[in-house]
Amino acid sequence: MRPSELVLPRGVESAPLPIDGAAATLNTVTLVNSRGTRVRLCDLGASLLSLHTVDRYGHLDNILLTYAEPQHWLDNDYYLGVTVGRVANRIRAARFELNGRNFPLPANDGDNHLHGGPAGLSTRRWVIVQSESGAAGQSVTFRCESADGEGGYPGHLAVELTYRLGEDDTLTLDYRATTDSATPVALTNHCYWNLAGRDGILDHELVIHGEKLLELDTALVPTGRLMDVAGSAADFRKRKKIGRDINAWPGGYDNFWVVDETAHKRLKPIAELTHPASGRSVKIASSEAGVQFYSGNFLDGSRNRESGSPMQKYAGLCLETHGFPDAPNQKNFPSVILQPGDEYRQTTIYSFSAE
Repeated sequence: MRPSELVLPRGVESAPLPIDGAAATLNTVTLVNSRGTRVRLCDLGASLLSLHTVDRYGHLDNILLTYAEPQHWLDNDYYLGVTVGRVANRIRAARFELNGRNFPLPANDGDNHLHGGPAGLSTRRWVIVQSESGAAGQSVTFRCESADGEGGYPGHLAVELTYRLGEDDTLTLDYRATTDSATPVALTNHCYWNLAGRDGILDHELVIHGEKLLELDTALVPTGRLMDVAGSAADFRKRKKIGRDINAWPGGYDNFWVVDETAHKRLKPIAELTHPASGRSVKIASSEAGVQFYSGNFLDGSRNRESGSPMQKYAGLCLETHGFPDAPNQKNFPSVILQPGDEYRQTTIYSFSAE
């Protein structure tokens, strides 16, 4: 893999990320605003590598989990920071039926298909096609094309993802995709948040603006039923510490909270994550139907974070905005099928503050 030629506007930084012992150099781009917020991006998986923000005391920390060893981005078992798809989350039995045809997919999560499979968009080198810098902030657009049949999915898919860092301390992710044949599409970013910049996330406080979540089977695939969160350990309608009830939720949180059952593509509040000790918070708004809250249950300490400490269980958490999981197999779920002539569109906005 060779680095591509990057033509970036003044103020947008770029640098190669060499991989020791591998014939690879990854391209990185850094967006910076006047508040000191720094977003480092990578062309492999159109990834969020790191995100530095200040706390209430003015200290700058990376509030995402980032690998200490660059080569781990090449075998990113934790899916740190990547754009996952064509379909985020799990597809039961690694197959779906569309227009009378059966489409088998690679099974990379037991008997099921996860995050687009081993050859999904998260593993691809995306091309930087546009970048801008102005009074409102800085942006970079990544593009990737997935051939008909790639990863088992039908249709030639063209995807663009724009990251925009605003002077108002917002990071906006705008996704666009088109296809020449009907195909399921449900994209998301899989970054792991840790607003403390160290230790774990059990002392973080979380709000999720959803009254229901999807019931799961033992393989973490939706059964098709929606469950009320009221009175359960999964009730985050009012702010509470993540560690308060996590032991009452077997295995830790790894569920999809439904914010809008109609899946109407309107921008809406999804969640708010706060770290009281540092004063940092991030509010998440999205056009998507809900959010997968994953509390880092499968982080096993086999990889180190940027600070050098192992990424242990609960070191970081994911808040993944996307369509209903396993929607291609669940006829009562809102459809995630993209048709030729239509455009897949998703907007997710992260708003940062420190008080």
